[in-house]
Amino acid sequence: MSSKTMPSTTMQNTKPSLPSVSWQLTSFAELSAYQIYNIIQAREQVFVKDQKCSYIDADGLDFEAMHLSAYQDDTDSQNINKNHAAQVLAYCRILAPVITNHPDMPSTAHSYPRIGRVLVVADYRGYGLARQLMIWAIDYCHIQFPKQPIHISAQTYLIEFYQSLGFICDGLVYAEEGIEHIHMILDDIKA
Repeated sequence: MSSKTMPSTTMQNTKPSLPSVSWQLTSFAELSAYQIYNIIQAREQVFVKDQKCSYIDADGLDFEAMHLSAYQDDTDSQNINKNHAAQVLAYCRILAPVITNHPDMPSTAHSYPRIGRVLVVADYRGYGLARQLMIWAIDYCHIQFPKQPIHISAQTYLIEFYQSLGFICDGLVYAEEGIEHIHMILDDIKA
């Protein structure tokens, strides 16, 4: 699948204004080395530094995922693929269903689409980027994986946010890296 730049949007709120944001949905193979570096940097900033998680981020799933990233639009859109200065403002990865009956397939195989590694870097929280990010990701899943529920592993303090997008809790709260999480599903089948 080729790289897809999403339409720019402008945020409205009382914080100093964030100009506009460019969204990009890209396979791993289409990401430049600079983009990969900036995505990893954003994930480490949010999950390792801000949330104090000590986990192996390089889990091998990035190769199969689609990567949805937001960049500040004042960066020349042609440089998003080349320029090391294009900072990731928001990000998530989308994993396709992996259906297998093979006993040697890793335990990460799932028969449903998943959205994970959802983040907005600290300086850009409060602009509505998380909601936009999730709406783009949900829409992508509905188009690519019609009539399939979407799964996430949500931090419990974000349950209401995800519920506002239509997700429902499924199961009990569990600890992941010392942070309470819960499995959530979006069964709102639009396609």
